[in-house]
Amino acid sequence: MSPPQYKYGPAKAVEFYNKNTVIFLTGSTGFVGKAILEKLLRSFPQITKIYLLIRISEDRTLQGRIEDLFSNSIFDVLKAQFSSAQEFQEKIVSKIVPVKGDITVNHLGLSDKDMAMVQADATVFINSAASVSFDDSLDSALEMNTKGPFRTFKIAKGCKNLAGIVHISTCYVNTPMVGQHIDEVIYPHPFGDDPEAIYEMLTTKMSYEEIRDYERSVVLKTYPNTYTFSKSLTEHLIKRRYKDMALPIVIVRPSIVTAACQEPVPGWVEGATAANKVIMSCALGQVQEWIGYETAKTDLIPVDIVAKTTLLSATTADRTLAEPLIYHVGTSCVSPITWRVFGMYLTAYWRTVERPRQWASDDIRFELYPTAEFKRRFDARFGEQVRTFLAQHKDGEKLKVHISKAMAVPMTLKTFGLYQWFFDVTNTLALDDAAPTELKSGLRRGIDWHRYMEDYNAGVHEFILREKVDRSTVIEYPTELCPVPKEGSPKPITATTAMEITAKL
Repeated sequence: MSPPQYKYGPAKAVEFYNKNTVIFLTGSTGFVGKAILEKLLRSFPQITKIYLLIRISEDRTLQGRIEDLFSNSIFDVLKAQFSSAQEFQEKIVSKIVPVKGDITVNHLGLSDKDMAMVQADATVFINSAASVSFDDSLDSALEMNTKGPFRTFKIAKGCKNLAGIVHISTCYVNTPMVGQHIDEVIYPHPFGDDPEAIYEMLTTKMSYEEIRDYERSVVLKTYPNTYTFSKSLTEHLIKRRYKDMALPIVIVRPSIVTAACQEPVPGWVEGATAANKVIMSCALGQVQEWIGYETAKTDLIPVDIVAKTTLLSATTADRTLAEPLIYHVGTSCVSPITWRVFGMYLTAYWRTVERPRQWASDDIRFELYPTAEFKRRFDARFGEQVRTFLAQHKDGEKLKVHISKAMAVPMTLKTFGLYQWFFDVTNTLALDDAAPTELKSGLRRGIDWHRYMEDYNAGVHEFILREKVDRSTVIEYPTELCPVPKEGSPKPITATTAMEITAKL
């Protein structure tokens, strides 16, 4: 889809985010949400009000959650711009208006007073809230990732001065399209052309047991997990309801979101999920063997590029279009990296630096095997332990649990290690080309993986494992990983080259 002429557009992003712009952000305590919030506060000081939907608990008040949020290291660069904590509080934190709510509750759990306030003020909605767990039951995933966004849209519908809504989805809504070049469009759903019927069936007609059976027998036969299915169904419902809702929605699809590339600090990262979990498991000597192919290309995208693209995309929102604009945020078509190279950078870093306090062994390896070979090696490794333990103990349940956990970690990489996808970024590059300096991500230039992977590993070391990191340490890389200067931007991967690359797996 060719981007249309915009009222604002990326070139006028500074005008779009003006003193009258009021943001309503969900998911601000999550990894991507924090990056979006920090970028807004640091690069657009003219914005004076940002609503944050915050879920509270018995042990944490609304104010306590905000204090926790701003204690995160992502805000250290911003804090350094002020002479005191009080000045930071007065000039930055004072812009934040926390509202108690919950995306899994009707009307987002907002009080009548808060809803009226939000609908009178908010001009831009950014829906970053989601459950990114691959282990959620189908009903839980739908509650958070499908019903949740539409609850947000319903609140936005009542806004008096709405300029745009950004819904953050994922590139992997199209996981059934293995090995293909995937455009920034909504493809036909693999379960049929009536998403409303699927949604109604799952939310009103099926019992809990029937939903669980549908999850096992239908969803997980096509999608790797309930997360990608629920996100896919949401996109199809947005497309189906787009004209009737008459809302200016754009969809941003990140790939595997990883540590910051540049802002606010190279390597800033949080959360023991996805690629972070892989790095941690290898770094601590917990997991050495994984399911996948060394030659398969993965798609890692720095969180700061996701944040910039999210903010840029809002400037293109247009309720008069036939369907929402979609922006892939990924590297597979402009700057791909294979799992083999990823693993080489990973092991080189952790074999050089001092062992983390939590380390389990000195066996730092990242080796990939096809499923059958992985299981054979796994059984050979643990089979003797099982037989010995069971010979000495009557109850082997604890060992079974231990082995199940040992298998669960490498299994999380299975789909993404065995298969590859090529996500077209034409729309996203057009945004970036026209963007002002403060929002330009440089995605067209590609990623300097040599520098980035060192920052990424150091970020996991510092921000997740909470270790003191000496970034001046010289990492001993294999010769083939030494960077070679390249002229110009990388050549994009097309549908034809995607097929050729996949055929070589």
